[in-house]
Amino acid sequence: MILLSLTLSVVNCFVVIGNLLVFYVILTKKSLQTSTNHLVLSLTISDLLLGILILPFAIIQEHSNEWIFGHVGCRLWLSVDVFLSTASIYNLLAISFDRYMAVRQPIKYPIISSTKVVRLMTFLVWFCSLLLAVILFLLETLNAHDSIPSKECQPTTLPSMYIIFSAMASFIVPAFVMVILNVRIFQTVLHTSRTMTVKSKNGSLRVHRRKEPIVPVKKLERYETRLSQEDEGVGSPSKEVIDPIPVVAAVVEKHKNSVDAPAIRSFLTHTVVFGVLEAKKTNIINHITQKKCMRRSIRTEMRVARTTGIVVAAFIVCWIPFTTIYVLQAYSICTVAAGCIPTSLFTTAFWLGYSNSAVNPILYAAFSRDFRIALKRLFFQKPQF
Repeated sequence: MILLSLTLSVVNCFVVIGNLLVFYVILTKKSLQTSTNHLVLSLTISDLLLGILILPFAIIQEHSNEWIFGHVGCRLWLSVDVFLSTASIYNLLAISFDRYMAVRQPIKYPIISSTKVVRLMTFLVWFCSLLLAVILFLLETLNAHDSIPSKECQPTTLPSMYIIFSAMASFIVPAFVMVILNVRIFQTVLHTSRTMTVKSKNGSLRVHRRKEPIVPVKKLERYETRLSQEDEGVGSPSKEVIDPIPVVAAVVEKHKNSVDAPAIRSFLTHTVVFGVLEAKKTNIINHITQKKCMRRSIRTEMRVARTTGIVVAAFIVCWIPFTTIYVLQAYSICTVAAGCIPTSLFTTAFWLGYSNSAVNPILYAAFSRDFRIALKRLFFQKPQF
């Protein structure tokens, strides 16, 4: 029993310390204060409060094998547990939705990622979680007179209707939506990446040549007059843009019988070649710059999508065992009290769900480059005096 209590205490320390670090890093690093990380901050707060307000009482109950804080204390503890656990899950759902809109609806994303919308999403997360907790507290208060006082305080003793309702609202539906959103995110990012690769392989810069360029005589004469005036310093440069290739061809055609025809042809040919090469060089530079920017954007979206996907996958793995056992308690299908499910298995599943609050900070530190860099600076940067 002491070993179990120590193990659970270590898990609790990871929850509190890990989320405190993430909380501090987001608040102190301006580069991390993005719309997505505001939702991550909300997730961190829910997990941190879970480690401070819920887990210590769960450890005491596991150590003493009974609930020692009274019936009202049990109702409050279970209600706050539902409130914070649901808030953690809904925050993950909000983060997945934010990433989905960033990838699938990039034009609308600036509106969605605005401060007002992010605050609204955060409010809805906490309000809906609080609503579920209040419903539980009222149900338990109404049933308090009819129920027999118990030495245990577990969610397995809740009313069957509430078990089904809370399981659907707190885990099953959010998990289903998160999986769909993250699958769509990865499909979009991979499709964009493949499209870019195909364009990069098949794309080429071509100079389109015209057939027999024709320039009207009046336009040619006007062009020659303007050039001579600009050379002599008379008049101002015209804003009219004339395609040089047909003009050059017409000039050569006009002076083909002149004594200076070879020199004119050579000079104009070099001028055109130089102009074409400069245009092609500019096009190539713009093309490469655009490709680099798009590749960098795709890499960033892929990195963020990967981190979010791993966090969601960890959430599902951590909460599936408890949710399965929790649903089986409804209508006495297969209860822990009847011995259908071993107590040790229930305790493991119960704490595996709690451990998800410790896993989230570790995943952000391991898979998010921005968080990793910020944490390295926090621990290894020399203090400046």
